[in-house]
Order: sequence, then C-alpha cells, then structure tokens
Amino acid sequence: MRTRHIEVLQAILRTGTISGAARLLHVSQPAVTKALQHAEATVGFALFNREGKRLVATKETHALAPVVEQATGGLDAVRELARNLKLGADKAVRVAAVASLANSVLPSALLATRKLFPKMRSELNTGHTEDMMQKLLMHEVDMGIAFDPPLHPSLDCVEIGHLQLVAASLPARLGKYARNKSISAEALASMELIELSGKDPLGRIYSRYANRFNWQQGKTAVRTYQMAVRLAELDQGVAIVDSASANFFSDKLKVLPLEPRAEFPVCAMYLKAAAVTDIMRTLTHCIGDELKKVQDATWQPRA
Repeated sequence: MRTRHIEVLQAILRTGTISGAARLLHVSQPAVTKALQHAEATVGFALFNREGKRLVATKETHALAPVVEQATGGLDAVRELARNLKLGADKAVRVAAVASLANSVLPSALLATRKLFPKMRSELNTGHTEDMMQKLLMHEVDMGIAFDPPLHPSLDCVEIGHLQLVAASLPARLGKYARNKSISAEALASMELIELSGKDPLGRIYSRYANRFNWQQGKTAVRTYQMAVRLAELDQGVAIVDSASANFFSDKLKVLPLEPRAEFPVCAMYLKAAAVTDIMRTLTHCIGDELKKVQDATWQPRA
C-alpha cells in the first residue's frame, strides 16, 4: 500500500464515511473514492463494506488497523519534524528541564544569559527525561537539562554540575540532629520519611539508600519534589529531595545533606546533528554556575 492509501484508510476508519474522510484530508470525495478503489485493487480484497451511507471495516481491515495507526503516527512525526526544521535559525532558544531545575536554577541562569544577549528570545518547558529526549530528537526543543540522563546515540550529553539528595524537615522533627550540618542515612531509619517514588535517577538513589540503611516505608510517596517539600512544611515527615528543590522552594525547613553523600550529575543534552549556538553554550554555563551556588548553600547552616 502506498502512503496515500494508508492516509485514506485511516481517515475512513476514523470517520466512517467517504465525505468525513474527505473533510479530514481536505480533498474531494471523488479523490477519496478513487484512492480507496486503488488501495483495494492493490491489496486484492475489499477494505470496507457499505451499510447505507457508512463504510464498515472488513475483518481484513480490522487486522490491518493497528499497523495503519502506527504508520500514520510515523507520517505525522515526519510532518512535525519538517515543520520544526522550517522554523529557521531565528527562532527562540527552546529549553526543556526537569521540573525541579526549571523552577529553581533555570530562571536565574536565563536572567544571567539575557544580560549578555539582551535580544535573546526563549521558550521554557518542563518534562520527564524521556519526554525531553524525544522532543530533542523531534527538534521541538534545542537543549534539555536533566538528572543523569541515559545515553542515546543521537544525543550529546555534557555534565554541567552536581546536586545531591538531602533531608529537608521542620527542625523539631529532626530532634537532636537539627543542629547538625549533615545527617547519617542510619539516623533516617527511625524517622517518618516522605518517599521518592519512580524510576528516575533520584528515585533509584532513594531505593538504594532505603534498602541499604533499612529505611521504613513511609505513609506518603511522591514523584514531584516540590510536593515533597510542601508536605515537609506541613510536618508530614522528612522529605528526601534534591538539594535544588530543598534550597529554592522553602525557607522554613532545615536542610541536611546525607552521609554518605548521595551525589548525582546534572547534564545538558543536545541533538548531535544540530548546531550548538553561543546562546546555548552561555546558558549552559550559567546553569552550571547556579548549580554551584546550590551546592555551596547546601553546606551552610540553616534554621
């Protein structure tokens, strides 16, 4: 079957009529009818049966439908990629970051970059690492910022700094440890923890520490670090979060790095086939500066 046959088949499956398919494809009804007839001649069997004005898929078409849906999705992806490539070099720098960084270090880094490039236009997005990588491959964003992303053959990954897991809690809940500058992982075993769930790098680190140091299962598990911080503010437990979330989203909490340290890299991702502009390099450098500030702040005494 040709590409046009697949488009027509999918349009009829979605609308159930020749007229509906014609409207969906922005072509005439005779054009749809002709394409359908040609498709049936090509495959050698009927694709639809007529019931009044409606077309009902044959059993053969039902068998083809999942593959047709997949093929149509591929065609849509090609069109979307072509549209993004057509935008040209004067488009805004499009940055995607995991939510913790997008809400903490990225705004300050953007401000620092704009001082050097006053006319810079930007478009900021948040998302999970896998979504971010897909957007890079589809040219929907120009750079991504994530925690320890997996390797991909079409993407360059540059380490730009480090963060670490910390315990964040109202001081009273920490008891004798509230005056410390760090807290041992063993000490957390007796506390009510707000768990980090999920399979992202931070969730995996949390799981390793929980297993190694016998942390008890908490009453609450979260995948959003800001939510963990907010729950800690409401005295629902000790939040185990990244140091950026702890330092930027609350000034009420005592923040203690874990011992042994649970450090992880922050990386910038770029599409290998795309050019990295001076603005992108500068923004990456400024994000690295902001990450350094977070790490320095983590080790300062805090009420």
